[in-house]
Amino acid sequence: MRCLGICGVLFCCPAAAVWAAPVTVSLPASKDNTLYEDANGTLSDGVGPHLFAGRTAQSPGASIRRGLIAFNLSSIPAGATIVQVTLTLNVSKTASPTATNVELHRVSRNWGEGTSNSGDPGGSGAFSTPNDATWKHAIYSSVNWTNPGGDFVSGASAVSSRSGTGSETWSGAGMVADVQGWVGNSATNFGWELIGNESIPVTSYRFDTRENFDPAVQPALSVTYNVPEPGGLALATLLLPMMARRRSRGGR
Repeated sequence: MRCLGICGVLFCCPAAAVWAAPVTVSLPASKDNTLYEDANGTLSDGVGPHLFAGRTAQSPGASIRRGLIAFNLSSIPAGATIVQVTLTLNVSKTASPTATNVELHRVSRNWGEGTSNSGDPGGSGAFSTPNDATWKHAIYSSVNWTNPGGDFVSGASAVSSRSGTGSETWSGAGMVADVQGWVGNSATNFGWELIGNESIPVTSYRFDTRENFDPAVQPALSVTYNVPEPGGLALATLLLPMMARRRSRGGR
């Protein structure tokens, strides 16, 4: 088969004609919070400078910390195809002397960020305020989680492991699928829950939040995506059927 002219280029290499160059955006967090293990849901950290994941040295029933974080994706156009996603958080303190996994799980229920602030260092939490997410509440104090500690997909979207402080990243196909789904249906965008090693004590990490005074350490989500080229898509829509008919006639 010979491919000639514009029609041939579109037929042989439709992606080259239809898709524009990839676009990468860096997005700030739209909300973040920490769930402090507490059956009554009295603790939170809605606007504090840090969030936590893992397990502290406190007694069982009060030692687990889980972070929540979400991003507004409305700047990504409908119809975009997500290519790569990377979450970057700054670890400002860690209790673990060795590298420990922190998993990212897609959250399945909306949650809140109130005005609670546990300050610095922040590991003990502050009294919950209206609209805060807590261990018991998705939105304090009117909406409970189905499962204390948060409602999330059991399989991790991504896993990262580190020891010490500094910048840490999560990426992978699971996160690409999450963001693709959220771009297609923003009503399901509830962000991720950060879950550390909760099987043993002293595994907690402290990450900096969007409210941290230093912009350089605030969370960032990098998203690379492709969008259809309007002119190329319109031309392909017109010409590909013509090519199909031409091929059909040629086969008679």
